[in-house]
Amino acid sequence: MLHNLITNILPIAKGVFAGEIVDNRLNPVHVAIATTGFRIQSGTLHIPHRIGFFSSGPPRLQVHEAASFIFLMFGSCVAIVWGGFVIFTIRLCGLPNSLKAGALMLSMVIAQAVVIWIIVCCDRRRVPGYEWEDWKLRKD
Repeated sequence: MLHNLITNILPIAKGVFAGEIVDNRLNPVHVAIATTGFRIQSGTLHIPHRIGFFSSGPPRLQVHEAASFIFLMFGSCVAIVWGGFVIFTIRLCGLPNSLKAGALMLSMVIAQAVVIWIIVCCDRRRVPGYEWEDWKLRKD
């Protein structure tokens, strides 16, 4: 049971942290993240397309947005863990204002998420007809 779980999780983890292009093809894990994210964003949460994180654009754009989303999630998790360590250290030393430090750390994580969201929404790659210069679709 544990062996099956590990053998199923490892390829997904490798795909998440692989680049946007793998073997001259779009990363299938990033494509899955992007399509699922778009479905949840538009179908479940009813977020308008122009302000949503994911788009229904070309697959290359969707893979780029999924990579940005992974970066956002990983960065937020690291910041939260680091903030928790700082707050724990402040409390352990008996210093006051641990609640203020926690609020500061949370505000930094929120600010980071907002900045990355703005960068993704205002990205020039979202313009219709954008030509991807670093990769062309492979035709078999």
